[in-house]
Amino acid sequence: MPTSTTRQPLVVLLLFFLSGFAALLYQVVWQRLLVFYTGSDTVSISLIVSAFMTGLGIGYLVGGSLADRSSPKQNLRFFVGAELGIMFFALFSKTILYDVLYQSNNLPTDQPLAVYAIVFSIVLFPTFLMGVSLPVLSRAFQFGDMEQQSRYISMLYFINTLGAAVGAFVTGFLLVRRIGFDNAIWVGALMNGFCVIGAWSMGRWSEISNKASKRHSEFGESMLKNIDLQPTPFRLTRTLVVWSVQYALSGFAALSLELIWFRILETLIKSVSLTFAMLLAVYLGSLAIGTAVGTWLVRRPVYQSTARRERTFLVAQVLLYCYTALSAGVFVIAISRLSGLQFLWDYFNSGEPVLSPRFSLFTYGAVPLFLLGLPTFLMGLSFSLSQSLIQDNYTEVGRKVGWLQFINIVGSALGAWAVTWIGFSYIGTATLLKSIAALSIGYMVILLLRRHWSVLTTMMAGALSLAAMLSIPDNARFWQLLNGVTKSELFVFDENESAVSVIKIGPDQRTGTVFVNGLGQSGLPYHIDAVHTLLGALPVMVHPNPKQVAVIGLGSGGTVNGIAGRSETNRIDCFEIASNQALVLANYADRVGDTTVNRVLSDPRLHLIFRDGRYAIRNSKTRYDVIEADALRPLSAYSGNIYSKEYFELIRERLKPGGIAVTWCPTARVLHTFRAVFPYVAYCDKLVLLGSNQPISLDWPVIEQRAKTPFSQQHFARSGIDIWPLLNHYRLEMRLLPKVTGLQLEINTDLFPRDEYSIRVQDRASF
Repeated sequence: MPTSTTRQPLVVLLLFFLSGFAALLYQVVWQRLLVFYTGSDTVSISLIVSAFMTGLGIGYLVGGSLADRSSPKQNLRFFVGAELGIMFFALFSKTILYDVLYQSNNLPTDQPLAVYAIVFSIVLFPTFLMGVSLPVLSRAFQFGDMEQQSRYISMLYFINTLGAAVGAFVTGFLLVRRIGFDNAIWVGALMNGFCVIGAWSMGRWSEISNKASKRHSEFGESMLKNIDLQPTPFRLTRTLVVWSVQYALSGFAALSLELIWFRILETLIKSVSLTFAMLLAVYLGSLAIGTAVGTWLVRRPVYQSTARRERTFLVAQVLLYCYTALSAGVFVIAISRLSGLQFLWDYFNSGEPVLSPRFSLFTYGAVPLFLLGLPTFLMGLSFSLSQSLIQDNYTEVGRKVGWLQFINIVGSALGAWAVTWIGFSYIGTATLLKSIAALSIGYMVILLLRRHWSVLTTMMAGALSLAAMLSIPDNARFWQLLNGVTKSELFVFDENESAVSVIKIGPDQRTGTVFVNGLGQSGLPYHIDAVHTLLGALPVMVHPNPKQVAVIGLGSGGTVNGIAGRSETNRIDCFEIASNQALVLANYADRVGDTTVNRVLSDPRLHLIFRDGRYAIRNSKTRYDVIEADALRPLSAYSGNIYSKEYFELIRERLKPGGIAVTWCPTARVLHTFRAVFPYVAYCDKLVLLGSNQPISLDWPVIEQRAKTPFSQQHFARSGIDIWPLLNHYRLEMRLLPKVTGLQLEINTDLFPRDEYSIRVQDRASF
């Protein structure tokens, strides 16, 4: 057969790399677009991920059955069709997911099951086709023996996962930052287009070549020759049942660990927009390398026996779960005791993200690799070993691949929901790690029963596993050390499905700093944090009659305290995405005796609404006199959702006539974006923006009169704040800006949140 024909499997591997790249690009972009409809809280994102996985699982199952009933030539055509369908959906995905679902729909948004059903029905088509791809490609070639066939399947998994890792990294660090979410979709569609053209051209060329030559390649039968092998009935044999349990368990553990690792690492390295992309790239990259090494390993003569492969697979599971516990325990102990890691300890204690290249080598490289590099490598290695043990009948190749991947997806979905709904809230991250690590004991028992290990070896390994689990401290101590706090009396925290909320108490035990997922938010008591007080107090003092006001973000409660300073205000709606934030504040207040915090939380005018603020405001239809978004770093994950042109337009529509919108102004792009939406703007240099649909009156004598009313004086005095001097301090920096028309400067949009992804100094918009 001509040399080019012998390269056909390599060409397919290259195309499947591009397919994996596009798939992760779409996941990153589509998840962001769907968040506008569902909200960005943890539960909503879990709904989106579950919908994606359900579609993939169904695709695996159907694709496996389809593959075994079709010839190699037909399976290649199915792959072409799947990539074509994914590309077709992608080209219209921005219109479907953003323009129609978010901007123009009247579908329910407050019922989780309904939201899941809607998201699932929308993403079913492309995710189903993504799931179909692996089973049909697993039979696009028939090799000389099942040994080669299983290696080919492992290589498919490796190359697709590697493409996914590269796709996650490039999408977050390059594409979104340079061209935005909507334009990034075109890059994915181009990748699918290459897959369609490449696979179709390869098939056509091979078809012509086969007519001119009847020789066979070293791979056995030509992939395009119709093979008259009827699929045998597919039964769940005892062996397949055992592997089904294993794949379900590994899926459960893998997704659980992914969520746990992300929670730990976003706290350690600070949750910015690029954290997820980087950690996903490390996770998938290590998984891919493990798969490649496993594929190479099974080719070695020493691993030709089934018993040797089975033992290696089981030992890999033991190492995976033992190391998961040991690495977490060792890391927690090391950062608190080793002087050489003092710089990490200090960083974990701080509240500001550091993105310099040298420091990022540790936070985005060394730390993630230490915690999850080996476990995910062993997951990939295990996939290759398992395929070499499972695949023993060519007529069942597709259905076995599809069925086991489907079962793995089911386990993954269960793991995601168990960790999100039960694990974080009722068990805690530290105990979750110990529980998952305990799976190693089960595999040790299997090694003993299968006579791969002696009793003594099993007992010694069990003792080591137990020691690894015991190295992890209890949940309170675990999070205390990961936040860089030595003394327990200086640490207040709560963990649930929404966040890890922390208040670090100062050495004097009278002050505190609020942290959410590792990022410092604001300070306590309120009189030491003038900015948050100003953000709340300034607009209600400017507004003549602020009866109903809204605050996005509770934080320390400083902004809520500021916005509550007028007697005319009879309702304060505060939207907070971290549903445990109020509990942590109350615990802090009790610990240090801060009665002001308790007064804020018990104010009868205050209504705490634990939802994504933008989502809640859009779906409530309530109109306010003042809407304020608490200060959020522009680099924080999802910060673009409250600094975008579309967000400012939304709150403009939710203002009553003469109402005032308020935002912190951390960058020039925020200033440009705000001015592009509001015709009337008051600006306090690099600090606060007030916008309205009617002229804003900065009548300072009137503002002073309002600030000095008995109610306002008494309200702020309880916090140790003299409100008029604070307002007067910023008086000279406040000015009314002229209307702008035809503004051509850079702005933030929902689909291109430039500030959120401005990781380099030269990308940032300076004043």
